[in-house]
Amino acid sequence: MKVMTQWATNGQIPVAYQVKGSGIPMVLLHGYLESKEIWKEFTPALILDSQVFTIDLPGHGQTPPTGDISTMDLMGEAVLAVLDHHGIDRAVMVGHSMGGYAALSILEHHPERMLGLVLLHSHPFPDSMEVVKKRKREIEIVAKGYQHLLVANNIPNMFAGETLELFTRELKKTQRIAGRTTPEGIIAAIRGLMSRPDRSRVLADSPVPCLNIIGKQDKYIDFEQVSLKTVLPAGSERLILEYAGHMGFFEEKIEVYKGLMDFIRQF
Repeated sequence: MKVMTQWATNGQIPVAYQVKGSGIPMVLLHGYLESKEIWKEFTPALILDSQVFTIDLPGHGQTPPTGDISTMDLMGEAVLAVLDHHGIDRAVMVGHSMGGYAALSILEHHPERMLGLVLLHSHPFPDSMEVVKKRKREIEIVAKGYQHLLVANNIPNMFAGETLELFTRELKKTQRIAGRTTPEGIIAAIRGLMSRPDRSRVLADSPVPCLNIIGKQDKYIDFEQVSLKTVLPAGSERLILEYAGHMGFFEEKIEVYKGLMDFIRQF
């Protein structure tokens, strides 16, 4: 059954989203160069127990950027605009990579809106100087009209190298979504990513529990130096995916699904 895209308004910015299922409200927030479409094959099992929202964050999918910079705070506000539109006070926030950064902004500024937090290949730390330099190069590449090079280089690295050939369809899908992201949306998102603050204390002091899902083969988030050093709040859990890179909901779909279901049963 085809699910229609709906719209909420965050200030003057229209926010595209889809919603299906009934039960505990769960918001799936995609990563950089992705859109709500990335979750299409993952949501059918979730909607048996949850009301699942998939949202195009600013500058991605059908949602335009919030000007020259799409900060994580502005992305968080876009998420809350959707929940407000449906009269939902609290939800489980599931953030993949950049989506996790947006969810952490909500945790800092509006913790009362959260039932729980799932950081899926995400963390609370700001960009390192090395990553900032890389992001500035990406802005230059996109500004010069070479967005296709960014897609060709970045997306394969999101998957674990040893199993990449098993996920050709998922790789191509992710590249298609990334290729449809506008240059303005990409640049605004990169600026937002570079400007995000350290929210490690926000996470450690969280009044709600967190499920931290980690890919042991992740090329973007170092397993030893970042993932294992993340301090989680009381009542939280870690799920380590032995064979996944940065795309565990594709690479180890069943394990991620089971982890999510176990986590939300407490609410």
